Amino acid sequence: MSSLYASLNIGLTGLQSNQAALSVVGHNIANVQTPNYSRQRAVMGSKGAQPFGNLEFGQGVSLDVIMGVRDRFLDAQITRASSKKAGSDTRYQMLEGIASVFLDSGTDADLSTQVQKVFQGFQDVATKPEDLAARTGLLGAAQTLADGIRSRWQLLNDQRVSANQNLAQMVPEINSIAAEIAKLNTRIGSEVTPGAENDARDQRQGLANRLSELVGVQVFEDTHQQLQITLDNGAAVLVSGGRSYDMRVSPPDPALDGFSRVEMVMGGSVVVDVTGNVKEGRMGALLELRDVTLPGFQRQLDQLASGIGGQVNLLHRNGYALDGTTTGLNFFTGLAPVGANGLPTTVAGAAKSLKVNTVLVGDPRLVGAADTAGAVGNNGIARQLAALQSKANTVDTNNDGVGDSGPFSTTVGTLMASVGTTVQGLMSRSTGDENLMIALQNQRNRLSGVDLDEEAMQMIAFQRGYQASARFVSVINQLTDQLVNQLGR
Repeated sequence: MSSLYASLNIGLTGLQSNQAALSVVGHNIANVQTPNYSRQRAVMGSKGAQPFGNLEFGQGVSLDVIMGVRDRFLDAQITRASSKKAGSDTRYQMLEGIASVFLDSGTDADLSTQVQKVFQGFQDVATKPEDLAARTGLLGAAQTLADGIRSRWQLLNDQRVSANQNLAQMVPEINSIAAEIAKLNTRIGSEVTPGAENDARDQRQGLANRLSELVGVQVFEDTHQQLQITLDNGAAVLVSGGRSYDMRVSPPDPALDGFSRVEMVMGGSVVVDVTGNVKEGRMGALLELRDVTLPGFQRQLDQLASGIGGQVNLLHRNGYALDGTTTGLNFFTGLAPVGANGLPTTVAGAAKSLKVNTVLVGDPRLVGAADTAGAVGNNGIARQLAALQSKANTVDTNNDGVGDSGPFSTTVGTLMASVGTTVQGLMSRSTGDENLMIALQNQRNRLSGVDLDEEAMQMIAFQRGYQASARFVSVINQLTDQLVNQLGR
């Protein structure tokens, strides 16, 4: 049969294993509020048998591994969901701030109302062409409209500048996180016992989630259990094993309206432009807002400004002032040069620079209301100008110098609808991404989170195991004492 010494050793393994398992339980309880922590389990196994004659006796228990309870597929889903949620939140938050400026329907600040007041002003001049008050009111309404278009364009541009600045501020954090993940990859890849670096894995997963919030990434674990991280469409590598690669922003680029490109430095002189390849995360959202969404709204403002300014100027240049002789004046300034048809050759930049001619502002009598020289009180041009409000094909949406859309109210309505629909869609997307994130986190908590009730049961079980092993050692000790004392006489 097995010796008393062997039995003492069996009891010792029970004491040691249960004590170590209690430490694992304590570690779980201590980290119950730690983000991204995966609960750990002490996995015990028999130490195997030792032959003794025709029999084999077990040698006790060993703590084989401390296993982190995690699902790599679920972790990957959470990483992707974190990226999408951060992106949708950023898009919604930035556009929500400008939506009220474009969607202030029914107020004097409403763009549609401002357009209507300008053409109502032309109608008032047509009704009383010799009334200076009517001319002054028209010029005031036109200045309000020009100011409103310029201020809206500037608001959009300020948001683009803000997005560009945020990109530059994010890059150092992205590089720092990538470098930390690479260090943890090295640590995990060199672990002596596979799966031993549980806390390092949790820390690495938390960093991967944070990285995905900043920039859209693809993450997978290779055969060495190291994370390989690329940008979300594989355009460049961020982390490969124990090495990370730096991201940077370029100096102002004229091709991007003076904003910066996003680049990856892959070593030596190899630099990859990834500006158009980052789609998710905060960076993807900022790039989309800066380069696509906000310029789209600015372009629609340009079309409106160029349409109104160009069409009004085309008629007004043919009008005669109240003195009956002055003619050829533009009503608006700040537009592109005109083509053969008398309209601006391009819409670009119109919203940024549209103003009322200062010559007219200084002398309202110079408003060209008449269509015949020397005909004081004539209102031919003023009536045509008032009729522009409902005229079709007054707005150039193809940027080819020819009107193809209109009337102006349609263009204003399209712009307001674009802003409203975009913001509403982003709000719904943000809510949906948040709900998905909550569902995935709840699923992870059920699988990997620390349940204090369950840990209490584990603690009792290991405590009882330790006490039983201690009792077993005590019994063997008594037998040993009896054997020594009785045989020793």
